[in-house]
Amino acid sequence: MNEQYEPIDELDALISRALVDEPFLKAPVNLQRGVEARLRIARLRDREKARFSASITTLFFVFAVSLVLAAVAIWFTSLSFLYTEGVSGGKGHLDYYFTALAMYFSGYQGTYTLLMSFILAIGALAVALVLQLHKFIFTD
Repeated sequence: MNEQYEPIDELDALISRALVDEPFLKAPVNLQRGVEARLRIARLRDREKARFSASITTLFFVFAVSLVLAAVAIWFTSLSFLYTEGVSGGKGHLDYYFTALAMYFSGYQGTYTLLMSFILAIGALAVALVLQLHKFIFTD
């Protein structure tokens, strides 16, 4: 098996003898910076892979625990009964606010639509003016 590598060793020895008198040249700065940047990117990519796998594992764990806790909550309480029958005083304020809003907007006559259309028109005009001003400033 060493017989296969001997010609390569001889070739290396010949190259070394031929280049003994040549001065040693440094690699170009941009090549060194490029190699360092690629090594840094590879290191960051490996770190991101580890962070991604950790976050996915954590997300799966949180999802599984939430499903288990939801199943336990449903098992030990009768949530369907609470949903259909409710609890005493549970919806008092919510019903009051819904009723108050329904009564307030039941007397609607269209004035709000007119005011809203004026406000939207002024807003659209302001946006158009700002865009035109921006275009005027930043074009040659």
